[in-house]
Amino acid sequence: MHPHLAYRRSAQSAWTRIDMLLAIYNAAIESMDSGIDLLNRHDSQAYPSAQLRTSQLLLLLLDGIDPDSAEVSARIRDLCIFCFSQISTPSIENWTNAREVLATLRDGFEAIRAEGVRLEAEGVIPQLSMSASHTVLHA
Repeated sequence: MHPHLAYRRSAQSAWTRIDMLLAIYNAAIESMDSGIDLLNRHDSQAYPSAQLRTSQLLLLLLDGIDPDSAEVSARIRDLCIFCFSQISTPSIENWTNAREVLATLRDGFEAIRAEGVRLEAEGVIPQLSMSASHTVLHA
């Protein structure tokens, strides 16, 4: 490897696309847990904030899916839309259903994390730009 490329790679953050995706999934699941807890406690004051935060995170996931992508991506998009519809009502059952779907998706991405990191390191998957990771961290 050319020394300049080695330096550039080592200078870059260890933050990868798959890590960012997993962080968004984890944040959405945590937000769903909060919403479910608020529904269980009948806390109608704090519930709208949890619903909004969960919606924002689901929209962030949806925004990252290429609408013209493969069938698997289209199915993930449809599942995220299902989750979005489930959290649109203050129903513990609906929120729990959405959480289970999202956790299953997250677990699938967690299972391929090592391969995603490898493919990004090899350049098969474009590396995450620092501006993109900064945007996500503050979403």
